[in-house]
Amino acid sequence: MALPNLLYWEDPVQTGAVFGTVLVTLVSLCYYSLITVASYTCLTLLMLVLAVKLYSYVMVMLKKAEPGSNPLAKVAAMPITVPADTISNMSPCVAKTLNNFTTELRRLFLVENMVDTIKFGLSLWLLTYLGSWFNFLTLIILAWLTLFTAPKLYINNQAQVDEVVGKVMAQVEEVKAKVVALIPNKGAVKEE
Repeated sequence: MALPNLLYWEDPVQTGAVFGTVLVTLVSLCYYSLITVASYTCLTLLMLVLAVKLYSYVMVMLKKAEPGSNPLAKVAAMPITVPADTISNMSPCVAKTLNNFTTELRRLFLVENMVDTIKFGLSLWLLTYLGSWFNFLTLIILAWLTLFTAPKLYINNQAQVDEVVGKVMAQVEEVKAKVVALIPNKGAVKEE
């Protein structure tokens, strides 16, 4: 199933399964270590598989099912390997992104452009406040909740949301115009 179909809740059962599983895992990570959550998740999965195998064996023994019937055949037939072509096609993109990221960080930290470095410094300073209010896992949980609720809420209330966003954008443009009017024009200074 494609990501937009999941986010728009077109199949509520499948979307709920994905949303709920990840949300429970994230909340579990808030209270337990990653090793504990991974161990309990794997143990639960193992117990479910053993229960299905035992159920299948009992049904065969009671002659309620045919010998050789395997309820987990679909899962066993699923491919779990990553093709080498996929990895070789993705590696240039990953390398390019990583190189761009490190080059940009070097540019910002070495103050090659003062305005960009000041913006970067202010962003880091604001992140310190955000970090004091929330831990990273809480922000991931809030982002996950927003990812699955905002698209559906927008579809259901599109007219009202567009109206409010239009008003906010008009106010932002008004404030932006006032701020730009207060900043002296570099071109006018050079002409003098």
